[in-house]
Amino acid sequence: MPLLGAKHYDPTGGAAVSKDCSALTAMAAIDTTNLRITFTAPANGIVLVRLRGTIHGATTFPMILLGVLDGSTVKGRQVPMGALKTTAVATAQLTQEALFTVSGLTPGNSYTYDAAYAVEVLKASTGIKYGGPDNSTTNDAMGGFVFEIWDTPNILKAIHYDPAGSVSKATDTLQALTALDTTNLRASFTTPAGCTNVLVRLRCPINGATTMPGILLGVLDGSTIKGRQSPIGGVLGTAVATTNIAHEASFIVPVTASTSYTWDAAWGVEIVLASTAIRYGGPNTNVTANDAWGGFTYEVWAV
Repeated sequence: MPLLGAKHYDPTGGAAVSKDCSALTAMAAIDTTNLRITFTAPANGIVLVRLRGTIHGATTFPMILLGVLDGSTVKGRQVPMGALKTTAVATAQLTQEALFTVSGLTPGNSYTYDAAYAVEVLKASTGIKYGGPDNSTTNDAMGGFVFEIWDTPNILKAIHYDPAGSVSKATDTLQALTALDTTNLRASFTTPAGCTNVLVRLRCPINGATTMPGILLGVLDGSTIKGRQSPIGGVLGTAVATTNIAHEASFIVPVTASTSYTWDAAWGVEIVLASTAIRYGGPNTNVTANDAWGGFTYEVWAV
């Protein structure tokens, strides 16, 4: 995939930078000078965004969203995936990564995006941190914050569904694989000539209890299972009810070249847990705790 723009910002001239996570906040730009990318939209009008940073500072951790802003407009946001310990020392450095598509861009137009974050569940004395001196002093450097924008010439369908009203899909009842949303999480695509496999990627968070249910994420063609997987993601220690745990499934599905398909993103529940759910969407115009989870990611790639 061609790279359209990248920042790996790692200031070494002084103390590490800290973006405060001790107060609730809607999506806000992290650094409009050093973590801003201007790029030209590719021919298909779809880009892949990757952000990676580190949370640090307390024995438990805030719940954040990572995303991008075009001015004041949220173009994409996601519960990040990565290290998550609910009990740790204050010196633990927990890497968090968001990876999602932004579609509907006008090919050939120039855009300027800012890396951004929001705090959904606050935690005192914590921050997203990066930079710091290159020395032999303990716990004073966090390395760079990563912000990348990629072209997506092989993508067949890109969905990052993030409605203003939050959605919950219960995980407290056993369930066979079931379509999540046949309108907004349905992928219709045509395989190119010579394509005999596609890669499916799905990502969403679960929250609601102090432990996690066992789910499957997959895709359905009508009632036919085209692929399903126990997703990667989890938590070390005992969570609280507001802990957001990102779950991702990624797998190959054989296909026939030059053929049209319609597949639904789906979930199944293998181990139930009361009061838990897959969640996505929610407002970005308030500072209410634990009411937004960013987008549900659903992608189909030719491979």
